[in-house]
Amino acid sequence: MGFQLLASRLLNPHFGSSIIVWAWLISTFLAAFSIGSVVGGWISNLPPRPRHRGQLAGILIAVITLAITALFGRTLLGLIEGAFEDVSTALLVSCLGIFFLPVTALSSFGPQCVQFLASRGTPPGKASGVVYGVSTLGNIAGVMLTAFVLIPHFHVSTLLYLWLGVAVASLAALVRLLRVPISAS
Repeated sequence: MGFQLLASRLLNPHFGSSIIVWAWLISTFLAAFSIGSVVGGWISNLPPRPRHRGQLAGILIAVITLAITALFGRTLLGLIEGAFEDVSTALLVSCLGIFFLPVTALSSFGPQCVQFLASRGTPPGKASGVVYGVSTLGNIAGVMLTAFVLIPHFHVSTLLYLWLGVAVASLAALVRLLRVPISAS
């Protein structure tokens, strides 16, 4: 959710911060969360080698698309803004083209964490509650930190690079954890 706040700041110079901008942005993130959850659920039920390949694909998609956003987000938004007369179409293309894939890829890891806990004896309901409860608390912390500490003190481009670094480190640690065999837990 902190990334959503950064996304709004990235969109603002091109499209403003109207209700239309927020509607497209929120809808894009919700669609990405939904599809990412479905993809993550599918990956979590694959045998170990294909599951690991799916996780690596998720990492690559997340890291590459976050890097594109950090490096070229403003340029891409300028090109999209100039290519479409209709603001809603330009916003749809911007949100889908710049934010949808990284959020989808990152969202795919929630169900995989639930499966990881459930495969180690945690009841599925409890596993789901823990993963999504911790995720929600992390989102709250991310929103508050981004809104009240990071955005007032740093440029959006700096924060996008920071976000990319945190994502790389977190995903590397997460995939390492998810590869731990059941007998080692």
